[in-house]
Amino acid sequence: MKTEFLKSLNLSQEVIDKIMAENGKDIAVEQKKAEKVIQERDSYKLKAESLETQVNDANTEIQKFKDMDIDGIKKAADDWKETAEKAKADADKQISQMKFDYALSAALTGAKAKNAKAVKALLDMDGLKFNDGKIVGLDEQLAQIKADNDYLFESDEPAPEFVKGTNGGSGSVGGKKPSEMTYTELCDYMAQNPGAEI
Repeated sequence: MKTEFLKSLNLSQEVIDKIMAENGKDIAVEQKKAEKVIQERDSYKLKAESLETQVNDANTEIQKFKDMDIDGIKKAADDWKETAEKAKADADKQISQMKFDYALSAALTGAKAKNAKAVKALLDMDGLKFNDGKIVGLDEQLAQIKADNDYLFESDEPAPEFVKGTNGGSGSVGGKKPSEMTYTELCDYMAQNPGAEI
């Protein structure tokens, strides 16, 4: 509807404005309806195209099945089964090895090994078996390694404490304090002063 048409009917501008506003609302509602119809049409078109693609893909697959060698498929399935079983066995072996390594590291830490790598090098790994989270045969081997190479392990005895000497009140020899002496000098000092406290 055009404004000129309404003016030709001798309507006032206020009435024309109200009619035009109402007409504009009606047009907007109709446009929304048209847009919705277009969207639905496009959606149906996309769905139809998708369905057509799926049908074409299905027909292609059906043709492949018709052309397939059933014996070849069975052999391929057996090959995949064998591959999957081997992969599972390999994964189980790796997990078992990781558990063994973790348990061994924990046991060496518990045995107060100073250098776990050095102690591992002395272990007879073939003589160790991993069972229920424990390493069978490890305690015996560690006992032997401790007996032969005790320097590889932390001592259970507390470190000796040196205190300031009370012999003669000086606590030094030749002007040196015990903390400044070499091991030999300290031994000589102790031999000469058996009652001295360092």
